[in-house]
Amino acid sequence: MSRPANKSTTVVDNGFSSHVVALACQMVDGGGNNESMDVCARVCMVDEYENIIFHVYVKPPIPVPNYRYENSGIGGEHLRDGMPLKQVQRRIEEFLCNGEAMWKIRSPKAGKARILVGHHLHPLLQSLHLQYPSFMIRDTAAYPPLMKTNKLSNSLKYLTQTYLGYDIQAGVQDPYEDCVATMRLYLRMRNQVHQREDYPQASDPRNRNNFAPSRQSELERMSPEAMLAISRSDYYCWCLDSM
Repeated sequence: MSRPANKSTTVVDNGFSSHVVALACQMVDGGGNNESMDVCARVCMVDEYENIIFHVYVKPPIPVPNYRYENSGIGGEHLRDGMPLKQVQRRIEEFLCNGEAMWKIRSPKAGKARILVGHHLHPLLQSLHLQYPSFMIRDTAAYPPLMKTNKLSNSLKYLTQTYLGYDIQAGVQDPYEDCVATMRLYLRMRNQVHQREDYPQASDPRNRNNFAPSRQSELERMSPEAMLAISRSDYYCWCLDSM
């Protein structure tokens, strides 16, 4: 794995060609007067080959009274010369949009914009004050096959141990390590071989009448195999990204 050589290293690679990137942040707790805000202090992005394309410390826009060094490994000396948040935002947007205007992004398979992979990406993007189209996001905390229940997520630590067979986050959290874990989970799910369907999602209008009430009598006479044949997923399967 390629990783920064030391704590102060800044890595910015504009020459990568991957269509998928993973993003992770190291948070410091206690930002703001009430010490209840999470503040992004370190950002890492990798491509699908686990090469670092962006790794910087982020200069906090508000005072941080408690860095919780024992968990984050970050102190004030790391952030004093960090990259300002607005500059971090701009660089991440450049990496994600890849020259395409945000409002023009329509599909992960069309255009130049990149798929974004991560774990619990919504609060992470909020901490960076960033927005990205939901159909371009692959969140390992919100993907149904990787969730504990339909409303409860598994931790990245658990998913990595269960699906990838190794441990992470044993001590100080490393955003590079998190990026690699989420990317490997995404690629594992994307590379699963499923039966190909012309219209694979239940939300497709052409599947609207598969289980319509008007077909109740017909459905009751169907075998389990026939029922399975007309069933469709109610979520976007990541294997479709490889089609």
